[in-house]
Amino acid sequence: MSFQTPPALLSLLAIPAGVAVVVLWRRRSGRAAVPFPDLDVIASASPPPRLRRHVPMALAVLGLAGMGFALARPEVTTTVPRDRATIMLAVDVSRSMTADDVAPYRLRAAQDAALRFAEKVPRHFEVGLVSFSGGASVLLQPSTDRFALTQAIESLVPDGATAIGDAVLASLEAIQETQPGAVTLQSARILLLSDGKNTIGASVGDAADAARRRGVPVFTVALGTPDGFIFTGGQITPVPPDPEALAALAEATGGATYESRDADSVKKVYENLGTFIGTRNVQEEVTAWPAGIAALLLLLAGVAGWRFGPRLP
Repeated sequence: MSFQTPPALLSLLAIPAGVAVVVLWRRRSGRAAVPFPDLDVIASASPPPRLRRHVPMALAVLGLAGMGFALARPEVTTTVPRDRATIMLAVDVSRSMTADDVAPYRLRAAQDAALRFAEKVPRHFEVGLVSFSGGASVLLQPSTDRFALTQAIESLVPDGATAIGDAVLASLEAIQETQPGAVTLQSARILLLSDGKNTIGASVGDAADAARRRGVPVFTVALGTPDGFIFTGGQITPVPPDPEALAALAEATGGATYESRDADSVKKVYENLGTFIGTRNVQEEVTAWPAGIAALLLLLAGVAGWRFGPRLP
């Protein structure tokens, strides 16, 4: 929670001072002598029990505190659906994606997760697909056609090296085509899944700089386990993921990074990203709530003062 006019909270400091003045005045008036008192009237007065006597004051204090809180114009962060967005899925199809440490194997787990992501993302969002290995290819330009996206995801086949930098640059170019002439790309995201290090093509640092300049966050998913391996030429070749490099790419562009070591976690990450990317945070003023509650408390304080105050016949 935040406040549009925080200095107004200083008005709350006046409440304890006011209470102290009232308490002091009551004590002094209670000790004051009454000339020629009408003892019959005094005897007939019915002061409330000690605890109930403080109810009006307590309600008034809470009401005034609420008014001071309302004067500061509080606001909260709420999540609302985005009006539009362009998302590029960049999926690693290098040879290391044939490793079976993620059942049934890495690429199939990535494909299943991407399909789940397509189901979660709002239908009016444009989603495209880039595959990358020794280079990067745009298999689908950003589109709302989910059937075409499904077909493109199912067509992925593993082969070659890992060109992460090229994948980011190709994704940026595809998004740029939907916003001709724009320097900063609006409501655009790149979701990149890979299991290895950048081994060919543009450097990840250059790609991150390009994404940052165009205002496009890159969300990364590191897929696989440290024990993953493939067979090349009859030899066992370790293919551990490189979460640190992917985390650096995400951090440099204002995105987020995730690690997935099994098929279920890959699906969960994509499901969460689908929900997260489809919403945005906005600041919403909620002054009416504390102001309304404060007014009610002050009204109750008046009623309590009438109800619980000394009653004369």
